[in-house]
Amino acid sequence: MAKAVWKKVAPGIYLRGEMQYQVKIARKGRTVVETFDSLAEAQRFRLKTITEIDGGVYVDPLREKETTLLDLLRRYEEEVTPTKKGARQETSVLRMWREQEWSSLPIASISPTHIIEWRNGRVKEGKAPTTVSNAMNTLSAVFSYAINEWQYKVTNPITGLKRPKMRPARRVIMPASDYTKLIEACRICGPKWLPYITSIAIETAMRQSEIRRIHWDHVFETHIHLPETKNGESRDVPLTEEAAAVIKQIRLNLPRRNDRWMFGDPDQPMCAGGITLHAVTREFADAVAWAMKQPDGLSQKYTFHDLRHVAITELKKDHVDAMDLAKTTGHKTVNLLHKVYYNPDPEERANDIRARRAARKIKATGQQEYN
Repeated sequence: MAKAVWKKVAPGIYLRGEMQYQVKIARKGRTVVETFDSLAEAQRFRLKTITEIDGGVYVDPLREKETTLLDLLRRYEEEVTPTKKGARQETSVLRMWREQEWSSLPIASISPTHIIEWRNGRVKEGKAPTTVSNAMNTLSAVFSYAINEWQYKVTNPITGLKRPKMRPARRVIMPASDYTKLIEACRICGPKWLPYITSIAIETAMRQSEIRRIHWDHVFETHIHLPETKNGESRDVPLTEEAAAVIKQIRLNLPRRNDRWMFGDPDQPMCAGGITLHAVTREFADAVAWAMKQPDGLSQKYTFHDLRHVAITELKKDHVDAMDLAKTTGHKTVNLLHKVYYNPDPEERANDIRARRAARKIKATGQQEYN
């Protein structure tokens, strides 16, 4: 018996035998093949499918069902994550999502219910709201990228979901006596670089990641230049007299490295002459723990990030306004700067207000007498 062949009967439509009409479409990276019993059905399908592909609304009945969330997460980690500044942290979050039981489901089957149950479970476990929110934001970014760049026709299951309620902003006020005790504890308990990193944090409000990336080529008499910061922009951090004094002490007391990093290569482990976030956090926490146990110890427990609160509260007094302060601290939004990081002492603030009012009254009285 002779083998039946496909015969072209219309653009993109082929006839095999008497009643099999096959539509073949290859358009904008999409390949669609369907068979119909009539030429009219085939023509309607071809026109409708081409219109949907050109309009960006075509849904491949197999692609979204054959691609699992696990596939999507792996592809995102391979192609997108390496281009980001926080690649290491994002990789950890993506790994967490891959470990979910439902990650083996097709992306078309991932629903808001999966995310809600995960979110509520983490909140019940006592996870920090920011940790849960950041993880949800990462997964949302994966879906958004898949939808916009890879043209998957699915709905982002995170869109519209509530994030955990944020905890009240931490209020951090450091008495002068605590500053002295803290630096002393860093000298006694930590590596030689610890008191200097701590002092720079308190005097400049620089983030830990920024301090670890200080390079001597970018240190000047009046400021430190940061070529790259958390928000992706460069910044110049002005040095107060106190901050400049710390830099001077570092020049005198810490060995100068051939690679010209101030404290170590921030991209290398400690064993290779680097300096890591974990090392700084751990050494600082150990120093604080030691200071807390002393008879005349610290008035409260501090984290390294608390030093940014302390620094911003003090630097606020030296800046013209919030916008001026934001240029020093690297905040893009003044609202976050004031709401989270600016923690003035209420008594000191009240005294400042009284002093300004008294000065205003004296000025007003003088003007009246003059008139």
